[in-house]
Amino acid sequence: MNYFLTIAASDSSGGAGLQQDIKVAHDFGYWALSAVTGITSQNFNKVSVVEPVKPELLKNQIDQCLSAFSVKTVKIGALCSLENIIVIAESLKKYKCKIVVLDPVLFSTGGQEFLPHSALNILKDNLFPLSTLITPNKNEFELLTESRIENIEDAVKIAKELCKKWNTSIYIKGGHFNYHNIKEALVTNTNIYWFERDRKMFSYSHGTGCTISTALACLLGDNIDLVSAYQLANEYLVKYYSSIQKRFKS
Repeated sequence: MNYFLTIAASDSSGGAGLQQDIKVAHDFGYWALSAVTGITSQNFNKVSVVEPVKPELLKNQIDQCLSAFSVKTVKIGALCSLENIIVIAESLKKYKCKIVVLDPVLFSTGGQEFLPHSALNILKDNLFPLSTLITPNKNEFELLTESRIENIEDAVKIAKELCKKWNTSIYIKGGHFNYHNIKEALVTNTNIYWFERDRKMFSYSHGTGCTISTALACLLGDNIDLVSAYQLANEYLVKYYSSIQKRFKS
């Protein structure tokens, strides 16, 4: 059995957060374990409440999962508190997790904060160096780097230095850039991979960030190389959301 662990917040609508992570991991053949960082009250359009769990409870959840199961890959989503960041970092070090995909979910599409701005430096110092891959969108990357980013080229220049600093890779997602097509990049310590593809417009797009990061975590856990994992994860994303549109219309 292949085990996947999501460390993320609960989504009461079931379309994002750890509920979505579990569905995606199942599609990739994993048994999904979960450690809940926070409880949210939300629907497809709005997050109204975010309540962090106590860090002691989060630590116990992670310990139970990582001590009892041979977890191949870990995905981290919304963290919900500064204290949770510290707990997660300590656990990742203790159990020497090899594959960690961090989706820095800082706020909802509607603007609801998932992590206080004061915790961003703690996040970068403690979790980024432990991550195999970090998957920010444009808005998240601007917050994390305290930079105004106008285009994908500017983002890549910054990411190159940060990959060296944190010894990680960064997937700069392209959906929030103002291009006709989607332009994205994978940046590693040694290489930059550029991608361009058609922009797909979905009437339902809740949880796309969770979906792509979980797919990447599962594929990397299967020892798929990063570029191939990117391509396969995006193929899965398009197929998944195309299917969802049909189901909502029926």
